[in-house]
Amino acid sequence: MTQTQLVDLDLVDQTTALIPTQAWSHVRQLIVTALVDNMSGSVLERLTGSYDGFEQAEQRLFDYYQLPDKQDELIIDAFKIMGAVNTLELLDSAQLQQFNTNVSTSNSSSMSTMQGEQTQDN
Repeated sequence: MTQTQLVDLDLVDQTTALIPTQAWSHVRQLIVTALVDNMSGSVLERLTGSYDGFEQAEQRLFDYYQLPDKQDELIIDAFKIMGAVNTLELLDSAQLQQFNTNVSTSNSSSMSTMQGEQTQDN
């Protein structure tokens, strides 16, 4: 997905709704690490002043997305940079249902279901 493509905000809403409140710190860490891993050297240098400032970049992004109103923005940015399918695969692999004992079995595979639907849409 390139930055010129639009992000499906309904998919963002569906994704954030499936993330248990207790899991957001874990989700932030996973996505921020993936964003930095996918970051070009020039972006990394603009963010940190160094081509090898990976830890500093992760800390800056983690601090930024830690703000309570940045949850949707984190998912939107992940969709823009990594693509919706890759983001959903990352979230699915994190087994977020373990953070919320109130999630029913029928909802536990919802990220996988959304991932399949997103793949079919492309």
